[in-house]
Parts: sequence; structure tokens; C-alpha cells
Amino acid sequence: MTKTYLLCLANSKKYGERCIAGIELRPDAQQQFHPVKIDGKPQWLRPVADSVHGQVPAQLVADFAVGDILEFELLRQCPSAYQTENCQFVPKSLRKIRAAKISISHLEQLVENQADGLLGNQRKTLSLDEIQTADRSLVLVKPEQVMPYFTTPYNTKPRVKFKLGNTVYDLPMTDVNFFDQMQLGLEALVGMTVFITVSLGVEFEGKIYKLAAGMIYCK
Repeated sequence: MTKTYLLCLANSKKYGERCIAGIELRPDAQQQFHPVKIDGKPQWLRPVADSVHGQVPAQLVADFAVGDILEFELLRQCPSAYQTENCQFVPKSLRKIRAAKISISHLEQLVENQADGLLGNQRKTLSLDEIQTADRSLVLVKPEQVMPYFTTPYNTKPRVKFKLGNTVYDLPMTDVNFFDQMQLGLEALVGMTVFITVSLGVEFEGKIYKLAAGMIYCK
């Protein structure tokens, strides 16, 4: 087993439980954390539980939020098709260390250019043919014209529109923390720079949907 650190950038609802994901961190001698990169790209990890779709029990991560530094004992990498970031962990080892001190410049170092096609294309879904060549399911982007909204009068189905390159995307928003923020109002976004973690979900009716699984904003 290996002690592993993670900057949480996705805290999403998944089949009534949670999907947690983020970028691996490595501490230095002063216990300052730095992102792990491979070939210049940040190393994403998605801790998965022993469940049908890998969802993590909600009570295990109830106090987690996007922007937290997490720690867990890594058992093994367990990539599943395009969800190459999946890894198994010791359940009782998963814990929050603290909230990270994040700035725009920090997050910009983790952003990957997706202007020509977000995780494979310029649509909100991938086909079953397209997903055969996908080798990842997570990316952090810095979009423009970000507009979260609800699709129902009872504020139960959040979505977010944003522009990336010349393309406007309209995706389901599954970040549980940002859902709570939306219920309170969006005044907190005024003057902020917004970053979004986009994730590929599991197959549904022959399509793979893109999800806004993490929203983080700062000055």
C-alpha cells in the first residue's frame, strides 16, 4: 500500500453516493504539496469503491469539498476502459487533511487546452464508437461566459453553460458543493475566475455524457 495525496477537483453525485477525483500531489520536505505531472500533464486519480459503478459511500466523504487536500492508502490502479484514472483504496484510510490554498496561477498550471474539442469532440456526449479511442475521462478547463442555471422551477436539476474556444457547452452540473452554492445564489461568482472539472460518466442509452463534476472559483 502507498500513501497517496490528492487535490480534490471533483465531488460529484453518483447513483446516490459520491464520485471523488482530483490530481495527485507529492509533498516536499517542508510538507508543501506539488502536483504530479507525467509528460507535462497532471496525473488524475479517481478513488473507487467495491461497488457496481465504483461509487464511494456518501458518509465516507461527507465533509469533503472541491479544493481539499485528501489522503488515502492506495491499493492498486484499476483502469476501466476510458476511465483510466480509477484506483482502489483502503476505505478507512480516506481522509481530509485540509483545504488547499489555491490561486488562479496554481489552477492555470493544471488546465489543459481543450479548445478544439472537450474530451474528444465539441458535443455534450461521446458515441460508443468515439469512446473506444478515449484514454481519459477527466480534465480541468478554464472556460469563459460561465452560466450555472436550474432546468426546473424547484431548483433540483442544475446545469452549466460555458464557452471553451469557439464552442458553447451545456452540461449537467453534479458538484454537490456547488449545488448548495446555487441554492444560496450566484452572487459569489461575481468578479471570480471559474475553473471546471469535466468528467465522462458511465454509458447511458448508448452515449457517454460529459459532466461538470467540479466547480472552483477564485480571484
